[in-house]
Amino acid sequence: MPSSLTLSVVIITLNEERNIARCLKSLRFSKKAFQQVEIIMVDAQSHDKTTTVAKQLGAKVFTRAWKGYGDQKNWALAKAKGNWILSLDADEELTAPLIAEIEKALKQNPEGVDGYFIKRKAFFLGKWIRHCGWWPDAQLRLFKKGKGAFTSEPVHEGLEVMGETIELNEPMNHYTYESIHQYLDKMNRYSDLSVQEIKQKKKTFWKFYITVAPFLQFFRMYISRRGFLDGWHGLVVCGLSAFHDFCKYAKLWEKEVLKRSHHG
Repeated sequence: MPSSLTLSVVIITLNEERNIARCLKSLRFSKKAFQQVEIIMVDAQSHDKTTTVAKQLGAKVFTRAWKGYGDQKNWALAKAKGNWILSLDADEELTAPLIAEIEKALKQNPEGVDGYFIKRKAFFLGKWIRHCGWWPDAQLRLFKKGKGAFTSEPVHEGLEVMGETIELNEPMNHYTYESIHQYLDKMNRYSDLSVQEIKQKKKTFWKFYITVAPFLQFFRMYISRRGFLDGWHGLVVCGLSAFHDFCKYAKLWEKEVLKRSHHG
């Protein structure tokens, strides 16, 4: 009996030429499991060959000016026709065991379950980071069409699903950063976005956040979450994360405190 399951894989991109082929080539779903699999890619006007590569690999490519992570992803969801939707980032890659588990899970989908969490193996400068709070890093990514939507936070937008959720066992691969330069570049953009909608508590107690919070972040990741077991890679990950926090709160200080004193 032919399967009535259909799947839409949704990806948003901006200058992801070095990642997108690996991501798309990993989507080897069985024709026995799904009647149809479509790949929807919404590109925010890339300057490289992201869209060319994606079209060559069979993706339906839409170009749309950047409106923020949540907004862009929700616009992409509206284009999806599958009765299940898998949201991926360009720097992620499915594995054969994960694909087999997804196919089995959706075929046997229990009543009331609308979403599935997928764990991520994060690679930093070529090494799988097993500690620092980076593993297993489960993300809600697979859900029934019409049962989920992304929130509107400027950074780390979340997926909200109506019904119950289950966590799958098999992880996907997440190729986070290939260089320190790439990390710092992304950190600069993310810290800018974080300051846009900073909570009032952080504005009020900015002295604590700029002095103590970065050290607490390092301690939590390196000691509590045993980042030291990842060797030099772990030290660098934890150090950069603490520096990310410091930069974010330094930008908060610049925006909220300095400008206030200049106008005072």
